[in-house]
Amino acid sequence: MRRLAPWQWLLLLLALYLFLAEALRLWLGLLWAERVGLVLAALGVWAFVNGRFIFAYYHALATSLRVRRLPVAPGPGPGEHLLVLAPHPDDEVLAAAGLMRRTLEAGGRVSVVYLTSGDAFDLAAGSPLPSKEAMRRLALRRMVEAWRGLEAVGLPRDSAYFLGFPDQGLFALFTTHYYLPYESPYTGLKAVAYRGSYRLGLPYTGKALEAILVELLSSLKPTRILLPSPLDAHRDHQATGYFGMQAAASLGMEDRLEYYLIHGGYQYPLPKGLHPRLPLYPPPRGRGLPWRRFPLTEEEVRLKEKAIRAHKSQMRLLGRFLLAFVRQNELYSPLPIPAREALAPEEEGWAVLEGREVL
Repeated sequence: MRRLAPWQWLLLLLALYLFLAEALRLWLGLLWAERVGLVLAALGVWAFVNGRFIFAYYHALATSLRVRRLPVAPGPGPGEHLLVLAPHPDDEVLAAAGLMRRTLEAGGRVSVVYLTSGDAFDLAAGSPLPSKEAMRRLALRRMVEAWRGLEAVGLPRDSAYFLGFPDQGLFALFTTHYYLPYESPYTGLKAVAYRGSYRLGLPYTGKALEAILVELLSSLKPTRILLPSPLDAHRDHQATGYFGMQAAASLGMEDRLEYYLIHGGYQYPLPKGLHPRLPLYPPPRGRGLPWRRFPLTEEEVRLKEKAIRAHKSQMRLLGRFLLAFVRQNELYSPLPIPAREALAPEEEGWAVLEGREVL
C-alpha cells in the first residue's frame, strides 16, 4: 500500500475538518423530528448493507435458546463401537467429529464407511470443465484428506472404509439402477476402481452397494450407527440414509440407528464461518424430529475444526459452510423422519377435506 506524502495528509485532514464542520452546522440547524428522520434513514441504509449479517446473528441468538431446551444425547460407553455412514469425505467430521473423539476417549471403537469418494465436485478438481481423469484424481485426493481428517481426531487410517460408488449417483442406484449398472457422467466409471477401496470391481448398482453394507455391518457389529436423515436436501445423503436403513433392518439393527442432517435447509447453519461459541441449532428440514444435543468440550471443538480443515479441496470453495458446523454441540435424532403426529396432515401427503383425512 502506497504511503501518503505530508501534503496529501494535510489535504485529507482539511477535507475531513470541513466535512465534520458542515455536518455539525447542518445537524444544529435541523428540527428534532428532522434529526430523528436522518438517524433512521442512516440506520436503514446500514441495515440494508448488513442485512444478512444482522439476520444471521439474530437467528443464532433466537435458536440458541431452543438448543438449551433439547435433551442431551447419551455419551458413549467403554464397549461402544460407533459406525458412521458418510455419503462423501467430510460429512463424517461435520456431523460427528466430537462424538468420534469422545468414543475413542471412552475406550470405544470408531469405523467410518464412505459410500463415495466425492468424485463429482467439478470445481474442486481445479477447473469448471475438468476431464474424467481429473475427477478420478480428485477422488484419490479426497480419500487422503479423509484419512487426515480422521487422524486429526485420533482415528487410525484402518478405521476408514471407502466403498468407491459414484458421487451424485447414489439416488439413481437406489431407484433406477438397483440392478442395472450406472455410468458416472463425471468419471466414466461403471464399477469401483479407486485404489484403497474396500472391494474393487463392484458394479455401480444399488444391489451391490446394499450387499456390501450388509457385509460390513455384519462383520463390524457396531453398537451405534450414525447415518444421514432422508430429510437431507442432498440426494446422495437421502440415498445413504435409505441404503443404511435397509442394510440395518436386514440384520435386525434398527434400534442402533441415529440420524444427522448436513444440508438442512436455506443457508443452514447460520451464521456462516467459524463460530465455536455458538450452539448448532436444529435445521429447518429437520423440523419435528426429536433432536438430542451432544455438548462438546473446548478440546473436541478445536479438534473438530482441525479435522474439517484437513479437507482442503472442499475448504477452498466451501470453507465458510464447513466451518459453520464447528459449534458447541452436535445434533442427532433417533428417528429418520418426524413421527406422524408431529406433522401437519398436508406435510405428510394427506389433505383435510370436510373434516376427514383422505389420501
